[in-house]
Amino acid sequence: MRLVSFFFPVLAIPYTTGSALAQDAVPSTEGEVAPTETAPPATPALPEVPAAPVPRWPREIINRVLTYPKGVAVAGLDISTSTSHFFDPATLRVLGGYGISDDLEINFAHYSFATNAAGKGSVDTGLGYKILRGAVDGKLEMIARVQTGYSLAAKGLNPLAVGTHVQYNVTPKIALITPGGQLSVALAGDVKPITFGLPVSLGFQATPELYLQLDTTLATFSISNSATTFIFADSTPLFAGAYYNVLPALDVNAGFGVNATPATGGVGDTLAVLVGARYYVGQL
Repeated sequence: MRLVSFFFPVLAIPYTTGSALAQDAVPSTEGEVAPTETAPPATPALPEVPAAPVPRWPREIINRVLTYPKGVAVAGLDISTSTSHFFDPATLRVLGGYGISDDLEINFAHYSFATNAAGKGSVDTGLGYKILRGAVDGKLEMIARVQTGYSLAAKGLNPLAVGTHVQYNVTPKIALITPGGQLSVALAGDVKPITFGLPVSLGFQATPELYLQLDTTLATFSISNSATTFIFADSTPLFAGAYYNVLPALDVNAGFGVNATPATGGVGDTLAVLVGARYYVGQL
């Protein structure tokens, strides 16, 4: 609301009929110099405050790019187990990754092993490369991914996983995701199954620090030497995870997974739990 003040000056002018009085009422200005008007002092300009830099790795997971920014490295650890084992054994996964450029990342030193067979684990590595970023008004991103590894226990190559990691932000808080690795090609053994899966995830940014995600696989189609399965009918894998950004450089996570339609036994027999952490180094 704008407030405007109006001033109405009132002039009291004496009136007489005599010329002498009239002359006395008007003072002479002969020889006088009119006062010089001076401008008010200028208001000093306020210094410009620089805008805060946009983070390259936001605390909100839903707003992060799907590859590590250039020069950013990550080190992490996951511990998982099932109710049938009760941590004897558990599975540990040590991981690392690095942003080679803003468009290309490498995931290396992924070593998964059972706690009762630390020397017989699996070493995996993968690459991710940007196909599309910032499309559909910044809501859509696509990353090509490839991953494989070597099993020290089986003394052979792990399956080759190839696919596209896609995320579409339906709203600022809700995202639809497929994590990649849709095509799986076995590289070891006499029978080499080849399958094509449809993994999907639903993400929800509950608070700036807390992110929730539900993962499943809608179907797995046999290309060769395998079986085709569908959700609800054959297998219903579900994993619910919570991810919390404790510090800009530190995420912690926990979750559990089940098969809601197991072939044998009860759902509780398929229960598995996981806890983990990620620490990021570099310009975030």
